[in-house]
Amino acid sequence: MAFQAQLQSVLVPQPNGNVEFSWINARYNGKSILAEVHALEGNTCVFEAFCSGAAMAVQKDAASNHKTSDIRFNVRSLVMDYESHTSRTLAKESNSQLPSDLREKTVIQLFQKNGVLASSASWEGEQRIKLTRYLHSRLPQFDKIADFIRQGKPIMGSYSSGYSRLFRTLGPNDIYNFALDPSNPNDRVEASHFVLFVGYGFEGGSSGKPYLIFLNSHGVEFGDNGFGRIYFDVIYRNSFYVLTAVAPPVVPKECGTSTSAAKFPDEDPDDRPTQRRRLNTGRDN
Repeated sequence: MAFQAQLQSVLVPQPNGNVEFSWINARYNGKSILAEVHALEGNTCVFEAFCSGAAMAVQKDAASNHKTSDIRFNVRSLVMDYESHTSRTLAKESNSQLPSDLREKTVIQLFQKNGVLASSASWEGEQRIKLTRYLHSRLPQFDKIADFIRQGKPIMGSYSSGYSRLFRTLGPNDIYNFALDPSNPNDRVEASHFVLFVGYGFEGGSSGKPYLIFLNSHGVEFGDNGFGRIYFDVIYRNSFYVLTAVAPPVVPKECGTSTSAAKFPDEDPDDRPTQRRRLNTGRDN
């Protein structure tokens, strides 16, 4: 297929013999679209990954118009929105009998319905930014996921990490392959880990074993300055999420208009309620 040739064409040889492509160094229309590395607080990997993915989607949209965006979503406020929406506290959910994808589905609902608070040097304070679309892809092939990544689309997914020492001590050039240590009783699967995938590669050359490159939420001390690599066949393939968002309009500060009133991307740009009320005056009810 045509996109398979495109997947190969952007691969960059690595010193260890692997070949890979990632948005760590690549640019979209000359602009970086990658979210910054940061460390999670508590069991918030789903929220961290979706906020990083949404930021990447906004930055890609801005880059498509040869602009830049420094948007950053407020993870803590998203957690608070989630707890308010579900009437539960995050710390107690691990002891509840809940669907495994509840957090993902609820976070998407919050992003689409209410938007999530975000900050930028382009506006004062914070404003809520929405996702315009998302794709929930089940059991996709590696080539399909890699092609989404090549196009600059943010991809989220999950895999088992548990308390695996192999994951916590992943080296800069290591590729994670989940396995429990039978000699360590504390090495067990407690839950899955959710991340943003930002690249793909092949071990030992283009015909080697495929893997994905991910932005983790464990700070720059993890792996390769906050990024890691994982074999595709150990990722949970029943649930990948692809996000789309639009860069919010910027109101120049010198105009004296607060950007907190800026429209969400999917709102009517001609929404003038005062004028509409005036036009409706005198109509029969």
